[in-house]
Amino acid sequence: MAFLSVPSNLLLLSAIVSFILLLIHRRAGVILAVLSLAAFAISTLTPLGNVLLTPLEQRFPEQYPTNIQGIIVLGGSYDTVSHGYLSTIVLQEDTEPLAVMVDLARRYPDAKIIFSGGTSRSVAGPSEAATVKGYFVSFGIDPDRILTEGQSQTTEENAIFTDHLLRPMPSSGWLLVTSAHHMPRAMGAFRKAGFNVSAFPVGFRTHGWRNMWKPETIAADNLRRVDVALHEWIGLIEYKLKGYSDQWFPAPTGEEERVTAQFQNRSPSDEIGIARAPRISELVGRSFFPGPLAGSPSGRNDFSMALVQLLVNDPMSVGLFLGVGFVTGYTVREMISRRRRRHTRTRKFFR
Repeated sequence: MAFLSVPSNLLLLSAIVSFILLLIHRRAGVILAVLSLAAFAISTLTPLGNVLLTPLEQRFPEQYPTNIQGIIVLGGSYDTVSHGYLSTIVLQEDTEPLAVMVDLARRYPDAKIIFSGGTSRSVAGPSEAATVKGYFVSFGIDPDRILTEGQSQTTEENAIFTDHLLRPMPSSGWLLVTSAHHMPRAMGAFRKAGFNVSAFPVGFRTHGWRNMWKPETIAADNLRRVDVALHEWIGLIEYKLKGYSDQWFPAPTGEEERVTAQFQNRSPSDEIGIARAPRISELVGRSFFPGPLAGSPSGRNDFSMALVQLLVNDPMSVGLFLGVGFVTGYTVREMISRRRRRHTRTRKFFR
């Protein structure tokens, strides 16, 4: 089932099935092949991955709360399979959750460091929790500050087993560190478990609302973002239906909303005190889309601004997206029309 939960695997499987159908039932094979090719082109050559991933990553801003009991970092960065036969610590794709812990440990010298993440029983060698503790100690973090939970296999188990380990008071504050795209689901699970958590998202794959409509230059990167985003959106729905989270799409509350507004209003020029002239895309966007985006704390129509920016700055992507849509629509239309004509001729023949 894990194989079928990845969209790129489904595209490959549908291509194989369409090839088989071409030998058995040509019409069905052609339709499935066209749909598979269109889905593949849209996933690899358009900003679909950014469109799906940006709302997840921009949901919670990076925060530095003043009073916390501990820092909780979720597992998944450590390659347990490779470490079984290598003498070095091997990190996977999402390395930022472990990388930022050194700075956070120095920023909060009195806070406990909690690592939550188990290792599959089928993997030989030391557990991820034991290896990561040694990784933290090697950077000078006091081992007495480090607590590990090495049983969890899912985000929901991360929250439950960490709750069993810490038994947190309702008034205590905790900083949750995980990948930005995974933060909404993690926040929902830890809130459900009774934690008063602040988000510290890391490992951003996208570049904010304004670049949401601009695809990456490498097709594989676009496809990877579709895989990651759909996995999280499906996970959010699953967690709400199973009762692991109280919200469909966990959102910032209270102080987090204020930080979100400041974060979205900030630009690189603001940070160094330089007045920035409005871009052409902003002027056009304010003319055609004057209203604010629903749910945007900043009060600006970031979604429409991103769309206009794409039209002005990256017309080739727009043309490619429209071209793929036109070819797909035309092909499906021709197939339907051909089928109707054959059906009409068959009816006339039997009359």
